[in-house]
Amino acid sequence: MCKRLLSVFFVMIFLAGLPLMAEAAPKTMKIAHMGNDAYHMSRAMVRFADILNATGKFKVEVYSGAVFGPDLEAIETVKAGDLDMTVSPTSYFTDEVPSIACIELPYVFPTRQTAINTLETEWGQKQLALLEKSGLYGVGYMENGWRHLTNSKRPVRKPEDLKGLKLRTMPNPIHVYYWNSVGATAEGSPFSELYTNLATKVFDGEENGIAYIYTQKFNEVQRYMTMSGHVYTSFILATNLDYWQKLDKEEQDLINKAYRDAYAYQLDLIAREDEASLAEMKKSTAFPFEVVELTPAEHKAFMDSAKPTHDKYREDLGDEEFDAFLKAVREGTPK
Repeated sequence: MCKRLLSVFFVMIFLAGLPLMAEAAPKTMKIAHMGNDAYHMSRAMVRFADILNATGKFKVEVYSGAVFGPDLEAIETVKAGDLDMTVSPTSYFTDEVPSIACIELPYVFPTRQTAINTLETEWGQKQLALLEKSGLYGVGYMENGWRHLTNSKRPVRKPEDLKGLKLRTMPNPIHVYYWNSVGATAEGSPFSELYTNLATKVFDGEENGIAYIYTQKFNEVQRYMTMSGHVYTSFILATNLDYWQKLDKEEQDLINKAYRDAYAYQLDLIAREDEASLAEMKKSTAFPFEVVELTPAEHKAFMDSAKPTHDKYREDLGDEEFDAFLKAVREGTPK
């Protein structure tokens, strides 16, 4: 009798422990990016984390402000498996996928919607898939949006106005080549040093999206902004390939669903906030900030100035690759 009671007792203890044994600990996920907490992409990543954390299957932490170093360093840290995810501009992935450079060619997308749609085409999704050769997995694209020119010297309305201006760009050969080709002196340098370099006149100007200019307070150290819309910048949410492949299908599906929600949220934030941020900078009396709106003829002059850059990258990438991208742009253009 005692032995039977003892057996029942141990069975009950075993059964009681089954839920604890079956419930796996949540997967940790660290995500790093360059923006500050006010930046729309940073808020979208917090939303992404909140959605995944609510499932109980993940413990996601988002690190803003380049805690894991600048973009290239963060990407290498993800490859090494010491960081789970990063969100970096597509131009920082050109060593892994040279053709992805096409996305940041000047004046290649006629509208924002065309750019968004192009990234969803077969060509756009192929660029993400090609990252796997370098040990990365591209979860999807995020948006930075149109880049515009700012400077502390003078209003810029035509390419000729750029002569003599020293500009900071991303360390992106396309950006550097384009601005130098139209008469500026362009140099790639770290984003983390940009505010100080503008304040101390190391650079006369820079080019960025409205949200970055506003949230980083570049309007405090710049006087003029030309609504050039010269480049559309997209980010890639990239993870370590081994990390991704070790997830089960349910976990991968949860990440994909959270990403789609965060991306839609970010696109909405940009559509609603860019105009308000621009208005806020324009009305500032403490830091006068003149916004230059280009006429159609002035805009066309800038578009025409991009042809040498397009020709160079057609030669670098080859006709087949370059034409495949242009075909994707046509496919992405709303009918």
